[in-house]
Amino acid sequence: MEKIKKIPYEVTPSTEDGKKKATILLTGALTLDEIPSIKYLMIQNLDKYHSFDIIIKDVENIDLGALQLLYSFKWTVERKSKEVSFNLSLSDEHVNLLEHNGFADLLNNKK
Repeated sequence: MEKIKKIPYEVTPSTEDGKKKATILLTGALTLDEIPSIKYLMIQNLDKYHSFDIIIKDVENIDLGALQLLYSFKWTVERKSKEVSFNLSLSDEHVNLLEHNGFADLLNNKK
């Protein structure tokens, strides 16, 4: 019997104050190998919603490429006058990676 693999990325649409909102859940390996899939997911949903909640949890690995993609998404969303918030549940090691590489503003950022 084949093991069922959990889907590492999930988009949940909702409406808040009459505006379309997406909650994007990212889990598992957030590394260079996964960037094309994550980027496609984000581009696919960028124009569909007015606000985004990015939830990152149960992370096995995360690297600078993934952090740069998240930061780029944040910048793009804000340039389009949309809203984005990040809720990251990361290990101490991953938090240190963010803090020491200039991405500390992504940590539990609510806008």
